Amino acid sequence: MLEHVKWFTDPKPFPTQYELLWTWPVLLAFGCAFAAVGIAFWVQHNIPEPTVMHWFERFAGLGPTVLGWHIGIALIWAAAIGRLFVPSLMVDTNDAYGTAILVLEAVAGVSILLGLATRAGAAILVVLGVLAMEPFSFEAILEQVHVLGIAIFLFLIGRGPLSLDRIRKVRPPVTSELVPMAALASLRILMGFGIAYTALTEKLLDPPLSQSLLERYPSIALNRLVGAPDAAFIWAAGTVELAIGIVIISGQLTRPAMAVGAALFTVSLFAFGWLELLGHLPFLGIMLLLFIAPNADPRSVRKALRPAA
Repeated sequence: MLEHVKWFTDPKPFPTQYELLWTWPVLLAFGCAFAAVGIAFWVQHNIPEPTVMHWFERFAGLGPTVLGWHIGIALIWAAAIGRLFVPSLMVDTNDAYGTAILVLEAVAGVSILLGLATRAGAAILVVLGVLAMEPFSFEAILEQVHVLGIAIFLFLIGRGPLSLDRIRKVRPPVTSELVPMAALASLRILMGFGIAYTALTEKLLDPPLSQSLLERYPSIALNRLVGAPDAAFIWAAGTVELAIGIVIISGQLTRPAMAVGAALFTVSLFAFGWLELLGHLPFLGIMLLLFIAPNADPRSVRKALRPAA
């Protein structure tokens, strides 16, 4: 898989070609993605999930803590090496604006990691997304929309029982019974959208960008082992990623999708090294949480994810 191409090759010479959106390869990719949703829907409603999988739901209460640790560590790490969220967004530390962005990122990371003023930390993440459109671009920030999903989740739910906010008895701003459902749905939909959008901007709408990655890392071009063209491999990788993103948005087979995604992200570390872990930590936190509690239907999950007070 060509995961997060822009993290490991310079995207500047290869702008996204949005005019390709209505070409037959991209339309075919969407057709395959929606077919995957149909298959997932059929499986979801005709093949019962093993009962043992519901055992994981008893740990739903720890989900916000695990998610907070993942994103908190990633934010602090990124700020320390001059990045915003992911390896590709390098911040210019020679001016006050860039320095301010990194300081805010570090503050948000510490806040969320410790569970101290978690909702303020989550709000900072949203502000960072807006501020970063100036040194970067709307497209670059939209590719990180999963961070917005994390911010919404933590703002609504809090950082869970293992947090300083719980010790301080911080009162949640919203206490509706619908909060767990809204928080999980926001997290899932925005992560799925981010994966699908990245499939377009890094692969289906920008084949030369992915081609440059294959030239830089020829070991990941598995298609060459069987003599298949790079263009076919890039299209297939983009289509699979697009399908995964749209299936996640649909809410079908969420738990299997999280397991597959976590496995792919772990395997990719062997190809791209530890810097890849920086960008994938938030994804892994989301995947673990949604694997434990893919939705708020079980009463036990709704009870466990009540806004921390």
